[in-house]
Amino acid sequence: MRTAIVVLIVMLIQNFGFTQTKFTEFKAGVLNPENAKTGFMGGVNFGRSVDENVGVSFAADVYRRSYTDETVIYQAETSNGVVEEQFQTESEQSTTMIPLFFQLHYQGPVSNIFNIRVSGGLGYEFLWNSITNYNTGEDNTKFFHGFGWHVDLGAMYPLSRASDIFAEVTYHGGKPGKGEGKNEAGLPIRKEINMSGFGVRIGMRIYNFGF
Repeated sequence: MRTAIVVLIVMLIQNFGFTQTKFTEFKAGVLNPENAKTGFMGGVNFGRSVDENVGVSFAADVYRRSYTDETVIYQAETSNGVVEEQFQTESEQSTTMIPLFFQLHYQGPVSNIFNIRVSGGLGYEFLWNSITNYNTGEDNTKFFHGFGWHVDLGAMYPLSRASDIFAEVTYHGGKPGKGEGKNEAGLPIRKEINMSGFGVRIGMRIYNFGF
């Protein structure tokens, strides 16, 4: 698997040397991972078009899900009819993942208006899972990391001569993990979070903008 990543990176670097039009993509949506709650998933791509159909890019994405456990402990209505509430916070939790991908893109016409959009990427991702429990005093952040990949399928619409808008369905694959030492039998153990799952995103591609 590591060899495949290295080969892909070399191919992309070579392609960047022969590319023409640069572009930048901004995208936002949601991801529904296997072992985490549905959360925001967005990011930015910096790429180059090899020809009118094929492109390569580097992507930096972010997944974010946060949750606060609160209880209403006071509620009162003021003289002007406004209701005031006072909250007590028991715990705060958050999961943040940052995947970094090298990507290949393909786009081609499917009608006089729309283009089909297919892309895929390989890379590495970093995940932080944090919890603060004010009742027990627990305040802990765990760090996970590992190989990741994704495939996307969507449609693009030319917004102007210099930009496109698009919508896509994505499948993200990855199980960031961390070593946990050894068990009583002396065998290595590890912990992981399955972040594989489907998502949807919308975005905009701007041509002749970026690196």
